[in-house]
Amino acid sequence: MFTKYLYESQGIEIALSSEEIDSVFWDAAAPGKPTEGIREFLAFLKENQIRTGVISNISYCGNAVVKRIHDCIPDNDFEFIIATSEYLYRKPNKHIFELALEKAELQPEEVWYIGAIDMKYEPKEDILTIKNWKELIDLLKS
Repeated sequence: MFTKYLYESQGIEIALSSEEIDSVFWDAAAPGKPTEGIREFLAFLKENQIRTGVISNISYCGNAVVKRIHDCIPDNDFEFIIATSEYLYRKPNKHIFELALEKAELQPEEVWYIGAIDMKYEPKEDILTIKNWKELIDLLKS
């Protein structure tokens, strides 16, 4: 994990676990808060029996990511939360998506991926672009 390297490379010893170090640093550097409309979006998915999971490319340890998500959205229904910091692969590598499919016991054609894209690239025809969660709820209702 990056924070462990950072502190050890500077000769800094901290009497906390890696998870605690990540949580303390992350909470101080960028206090967590849910994006506007995410609770309503997740409630809509749950009401419609649409399963959910998370793949995060954040560099913090997996337990810190799980804690942050549960603290920000305590009523989430995520079946799994994958922090790629704990795996060899990161998004967009296909292997991390294959792991998520295995955890969900689903095939690629049964899954949607919702995530941020780098807007420097030209949008593709098969990528739906939205500006907020309500817009996606409205699209799914129609």
